[in-house]
Amino acid sequence: MRKTLWSIIASALVVGFIIGMIVWQKKQDARPFNQFDFPETVEVVNHTDFKADTMSMVLAHEILGLDTLNLVITYIPDHINSDELVFLGMIQQIPFKPNQFVLLLKKRMSFSQLKTVLSHEFVHIGQYIYGDLTVYPEYATYAVDTIVFIEVKYKDRTFEKEAFKQQGRMLKKLNRLLYETD
Repeated sequence: MRKTLWSIIASALVVGFIIGMIVWQKKQDARPFNQFDFPETVEVVNHTDFKADTMSMVLAHEILGLDTLNLVITYIPDHINSDELVFLGMIQQIPFKPNQFVLLLKKRMSFSQLKTVLSHEFVHIGQYIYGDLTVYPEYATYAVDTIVFIEVKYKDRTFEKEAFKQQGRMLKKLNRLLYETD
């Protein structure tokens, strides 16, 4: 009987903590962004319901230091994701247009997930722009490596490892710029 009571109390505390964290995160996410002045040559066209345009412009101009970028944001087509691998975001450089990209986002994700996904994909934009990453239909070159997609699992690809490694720092900079005041 005593063990059951303690199990109920422990479960209630865990559930209360989780609910408290969700409420806290929603309050954090609802804060207004700082105001920015971006050059007209940093252009983001957002075809989603997400507040991804300002964050993308901050990532591009304020963090990566880009003065020129053309980015179209839209949703990932349903047939791209499968039971085996679900993409939250995908970035593709427009061929022969060095600073033009299409960013595809999963239709449903939390605001916190969105910021993380954008941070990850902007690491890839940096890889493209600085000449480290080139993607072809069946393979990619990253630095001096050639990665054949069917031979290397997604998380084992060197450019993905780098993006996962860098996304936390990128996200921290993004949050600081979006919300902190001087």
